[in-house]
Parts: sequence; structure tokens; C-alpha cells
Amino acid sequence: MRFLITTLVILLMLLFAKLWVGHGSYPEIWKLEEDIAIQKEKNDIQEKINRQIQAELEDAREGYAAVEERARSELGMIKKGETFYEIILKPDDKSIDASKISEKTTATK
Repeated sequence: MRFLITTLVILLMLLFAKLWVGHGSYPEIWKLEEDIAIQKEKNDIQEKINRQIQAELEDAREGYAAVEERARSELGMIKKGETFYEIILKPDDKSIDASKISEKTTATK
């Protein structure tokens, strides 16, 4: 009887040790759950970026408004027949509020 109890106690200790150390242990499961949460966050960020790119592609396919806006803002292009005005403010001129006037404006003739 004593041998059986000792054997069962040792077997129980080995099973508990396997729960805390080795393949499939609790710490390994916790680490994997943490890795999954991090990967889900990365996936959410990537999905947001993909949606933004998809929206830009749809805008580009639908018409020239997006292309025109990009050409104006990034390349400084103007339409045929337009006049480009640039207002340059003196750094010490406090009478004009610089936040209300953009440095580059376009006006149609």
C-alpha cells in the first residue's frame, strides 16, 4: 500500500511539473497568448493602412479630382489659365495674422 501511495505521489508531482515546465506548459501558453495579442494589434494597424490605400485607389480610379489635388499640393502645379500668387510676409510684421493667410494661394482669372 505504501509503495502504491508513493508511486501515485511521484506520478502526481511529475504531472504538475509538466504543467509548469516544458512543451504545453502554462508559461508557454501565456507567452503564446501574448504573441497572439501583439499580432492582432499589428493586423489591425495593417488593415487600417490597407483601407486608406484602397480609398486612395478608388479616388484615383473615379476621377481626376484626387490627381489634381495631389498635383497642386505636392508638385505645386496650376491649371492652364490660372494665375499663381504667393504672399511672403516679413518676419517682423505683426499687423497681419499669418495663420489666416496661406503662403501659397491660387486664384482663377
